[in-house]
Amino acid sequence: MPIQRPPHIVCFAPYTTWSIHSARQVTILQALRMRGCTVSYVTCDSIYNDCDVLQPANGAPAKKPANACLICQSSTAAHMASWGLPYRWLSRWLTTKDFSDAAAWAHGFRGREIAEARLGDWPIGAWVASSVHKHLRQSALDLDDPQTAAAYASYLYGGRLTAVALSRLLDEEKPDFLLLFNGRMGPMRTALEIGKLRGIRTLVEERGFMPGHLTLFEGRQCIDSRDLVAQWELWKDTPLTAPEIEAVGKLFKERWHGQKDTVAFIVGGQRIEETRTALKLDPAKPTWVLFTSNLDETVGTGLAGGVFDLHEDWVRTTVDFVRAHPAIQLVIRAHPNSGSQRSFSKNAQELAFYETLADELPENVRLVRSSETLNSYNLAAIADLGLTWHSTIGVEMAALGKRVIRCGSLEVSAQPSLPTPANPGDYVRMLDEARVSGPTDPLVFARTAWRYAAVAFFRYAFPFPLVKQSDWHIGEMNFRDYSALAPGKDMMLDRICGYVMDGTPIHPAPPARGADVAAAEAETIRQWIASADPGAAPARASA
Repeated sequence: MPIQRPPHIVCFAPYTTWSIHSARQVTILQALRMRGCTVSYVTCDSIYNDCDVLQPANGAPAKKPANACLICQSSTAAHMASWGLPYRWLSRWLTTKDFSDAAAWAHGFRGREIAEARLGDWPIGAWVASSVHKHLRQSALDLDDPQTAAAYASYLYGGRLTAVALSRLLDEEKPDFLLLFNGRMGPMRTALEIGKLRGIRTLVEERGFMPGHLTLFEGRQCIDSRDLVAQWELWKDTPLTAPEIEAVGKLFKERWHGQKDTVAFIVGGQRIEETRTALKLDPAKPTWVLFTSNLDETVGTGLAGGVFDLHEDWVRTTVDFVRAHPAIQLVIRAHPNSGSQRSFSKNAQELAFYETLADELPENVRLVRSSETLNSYNLAAIADLGLTWHSTIGVEMAALGKRVIRCGSLEVSAQPSLPTPANPGDYVRMLDEARVSGPTDPLVFARTAWRYAAVAFFRYAFPFPLVKQSDWHIGEMNFRDYSALAPGKDMMLDRICGYVMDGTPIHPAPPARGADVAAAEAETIRQWIASADPGAAPARASA
């Protein structure tokens, strides 16, 4: 009978300098080592000409410093030394010829060929696309433009080097498991896909919606919502207890008032009536609010579609409908991350679209530009109908008992509180239905939204106190010694290790709860909605 050994895990972590992720990965790896596993930690030693860490869209300087890679390498070495985990550089599995071959190959494509670039069975052009869109902050790429083509070629170069090096590493070490960050960005997407081609189980780590929270994706990119859908299907019929409702309500209030650093909608310190007055909205007329999404990060993943082929088509269809029904007031809120003072760089294409749109709007439509200082949660409170692509504010509106129509493909689609039309014609039908329908019991939308928020914010994503998050990209070990990682010390760490080693579920199953809990849930949520006021306290003024 063959000897069963503990699994061998490879962690590919080229962006170790983002220590909130690398600290969590090292914590998991050290815990696995304590349980008898063997691990390899592989990181980048300046093999890329461009990378996600050095994108202005992620907060880096507009001009890449000449010593940027050396600074990153020294930071990586210092972190790994302090964390006590051996590591190796990715170039160990590359030759000088690999670099020259990659450069010649990457610059040998023209026009549409660039995005479709392949190396054998590896569609590297597709694997690095999301990083290119984010690097340029463009939702659509003109591959005949020399600057766009050069940026794409740079990521193709890095993608080929990553694929070749990782393929050799996997041949050499034959790991049973891969641990990655993100899964969307070029290097990590490449590692994820090569792992899939080899049948290697993979766990992808990302931040949760709240600081200090961790989200895990089982062999998927970080924007792939199928694991979240699976959790929602398990929990959707489980009523919330009073403490759970209190926790979700506390989170909503913190987001409304700018007390969580992950909030993108909190811009402006107006109260609700000040917002209504500033937009010249008639309180006697129905108000619909359309919240746009910023797409340059997700558009290159193949997962960010929607009811309409283009996000802009959705906006224009909505405007056309409202133009034909002048009794409706529509407010379009351009996403703050498209180009406000809070955003890292700007998506010029999205900003140009809204500037063009502004000249075409009828009198009953207001446009709030990305850069404007206005609290979007006040708009949510004012609205009779919310229209979203895939922004989380749709869930928060539904939690207030508001009707919401959602048109994007991300997040949960089979959710009654966020109905999604089947096609553009169905969307127009739903708009007309919303126009003529009377008031609806708020609990029809709210109860499902609260349960979903509990799943997304507190069950699917979970706190990871072993690493302290001091900023969006900075993490620090939050334990005295590695005995804190031993079996039985941390329930979620035990679950992660159990998943890696034995395939046991990461997330617990829902408990059985009776009709009395469901009745109390309904009454508590109803009372919460009646007293909720997103504009009750001024938000940070930080457009």
